[in-house]
Amino acid sequence: MGGLAVSAGSTLGQARDGMEVLGHDAGPQAMATTELYLALADMDAQTADVLLMGTDHELGSGREAAEERYEESRARANEALLQAASLTEGDTVEEVNVQAVLDGIGEYERAAGEALLLNDEAGAAPGEVDGDALERYREGSHLMHTDLMPKAFNLGLDSSAIVRANHEDGQEAVALGLAWVGGSGVIAVGVLAGFQLYLRGRFRRRLNAPLIAATAATAVLTVGVIVALNGSGNDQSRAKEEGLDAAMALSRATAVATDMQADQSRFLLDPEHADHHQQVYLERAQAVLFRPASDLEEYYEQVAEVAEDYPDLPGSGEQADGDEDADPGTLGYLGEDARQALLPAERETLGEVLTAYDTLQDADRDMRGLDADGDRSGAIDARMDIAHHEDGAFTEYTYALDRLIDLHGAQFEAGIESGERSLSVWTWLLPAGTVLVLVLIAAGVRPRLAEYR
Repeated sequence: MGGLAVSAGSTLGQARDGMEVLGHDAGPQAMATTELYLALADMDAQTADVLLMGTDHELGSGREAAEERYEESRARANEALLQAASLTEGDTVEEVNVQAVLDGIGEYERAAGEALLLNDEAGAAPGEVDGDALERYREGSHLMHTDLMPKAFNLGLDSSAIVRANHEDGQEAVALGLAWVGGSGVIAVGVLAGFQLYLRGRFRRRLNAPLIAATAATAVLTVGVIVALNGSGNDQSRAKEEGLDAAMALSRATAVATDMQADQSRFLLDPEHADHHQQVYLERAQAVLFRPASDLEEYYEQVAEVAEDYPDLPGSGEQADGDEDADPGTLGYLGEDARQALLPAERETLGEVLTAYDTLQDADRDMRGLDADGDRSGAIDARMDIAHHEDGAFTEYTYALDRLIDLHGAQFEAGIESGERSLSVWTWLLPAGTVLVLVLIAAGVRPRLAEYR
């Protein structure tokens, strides 16, 4: 009985520790680190928008609102860096990366601040950025996209890897513990049954009710602990896979789309590099929702097909050997993997996200069409409508995506809560059950020993 109590107590403790790490430590911290990339992308997007506004501070939601949003993103970046530093403590390489991002943000802010100051001093009209200001912004944006944001993205991936490693190690430890609990329980039941037979033969008694009860209680304890551990393991896996993993992937979709729509502003304020910014927009869009399109016009059409066909997604998802023309499927953060991570109640929300994403692409096509027709003022107004109005295409997209992220977050919380609830009862039930079994054994043995008097 002692072996069963020790193995069960140890394994239950490991399961509780794993649930605590996932639900209240590494899990939330990893989710927070995905905010870093989003915050950095939004900082650069707001800087580009303010430069694009020029002397017209009332474009879109206005310069003041853009500057306030910049400060909010800066604060979120600081908070995310603190979370990343806590999660990567002890990892020298990652700690260096966190510090490098922190230092780099300061350098970026200097470049962005100087660009805005130069543009204001030049009295640049909307869409006609001062040359020196544009050059300084290019330097800051280059730093952001070649150094800070890649480091931030990698910190998020590393955080996910830490959570995955902790989860797998915990699950392996619990699986081993389950074997010990099951083995100890079988041995304990066998010993008690054998002891019952011994007493029956030695003292010529047919039944020993307390020992039968002790044997039954031991079997119940063993089965109960195994059921609780299996249940909590399933809850933990559900919380991680259907909750945390899916929410983090969709948060990255928000971050990449934020940088993607900022490319619209960069496309307009930097005509010299407009083709580059248009190509980068397509590359980022393909990361959010991949379809085999070679240019934006083709991509617009294929995204519309995805939104129209949902919940059926185009493409087989499998490419035959040697068949280069086979459709690779619908990939990216909003692709097939996102659909497979859904519960039935969440499928409609993903459909809303895909529809909003299609609307965002329609708005992008309209904006670029106005610019191609020489209506630069109209293109700038269209750009501001996309991101700076409550019913703008990007705003509607992020609202829909946030709703889906919240649903996955609810799955995460529900899984953690259910797992903790199934384990918490055993903090008192296991010791109480052990004491009960020992009392029943004593009650069964004592009358037999009294016969020796």
